[in-house]
Amino acid sequence: MKTGIIGLGKMGGALLRGMLKSGAVAPQDVWVYDHHKENMAALQAEHPGVHEAESEEAAADAVEALVLAVKPHAVLPLISALSEGDRELPLLISIAAAVTLDEMEERACDGTRIVRAMPNTPCMVLSGVIAYSPGTAVTDEDEEAARRLLSGCGSVFKVEESRMNAVSAISGCGPAYMFTALDALSDAGVAMGLPRKTALELAAGTMLGSALMLEQTGEHPMALRDAVTSPGGTTIAALNALDECGFRNAWIQAVKSAVRRAEEMEGN
Repeated sequence: MKTGIIGLGKMGGALLRGMLKSGAVAPQDVWVYDHHKENMAALQAEHPGVHEAESEEAAADAVEALVLAVKPHAVLPLISALSEGDRELPLLISIAAAVTLDEMEERACDGTRIVRAMPNTPCMVLSGVIAYSPGTAVTDEDEEAARRLLSGCGSVFKVEESRMNAVSAISGCGPAYMFTALDALSDAGVAMGLPRKTALELAAGTMLGSALMLEQTGEHPMALRDAVTSPGGTTIAALNALDECGFRNAWIQAVKSAVRRAEEMEGN
């Protein structure tokens, strides 16, 4: 499928690189437009054959599916510009946070097919989590095409759009939470005398292995936690210290704060 993307920022770049690495799209079937020429040059050095579109409109005209990876404040003006002259647009996949399908469909011509998606940065290493909601004009074939593109980068979930802010707060923002936890664990290791590199590798390997264990066993997280928590041992002492510091509540409040901010952005 001929696929385009407008915007090669951190998220757009991660998503497209994931699609290319996985083979979900071939370089010769990709058209890209980005204001920053250095982003385009870097992409073409990694994936020769990718086409540079001369404009947003040229990218839209060349493809069957177009990913809109611009900042949230720029998405609605972009859709308006692309829709001028009643241009028939390809399937649009917007990854802008806090911009609703209703808002996008109001700016587009009648019948424009729009999918709202929320990927995260691990898409770059084909381990992303991507949630999506289809717009009113999206057909089953469109939805399947969007899923094929997105699934090249990781796990794909269809959600009600009303839940998209919660999704964003967990999986969209989630990598930042995980990196912060890893940094704290590695700092603790250094404080206890471990070399920084060793401490970080131990922390990252433990996080990765724990996630795989949860996924592959299907057990509840608390059951897996209990399996490693011996009575009177070191793990329960550590867990008690986390509870005293409000560890669980801090994570819950972080997600709630992210949702509130997304709702504020929608209001603006």
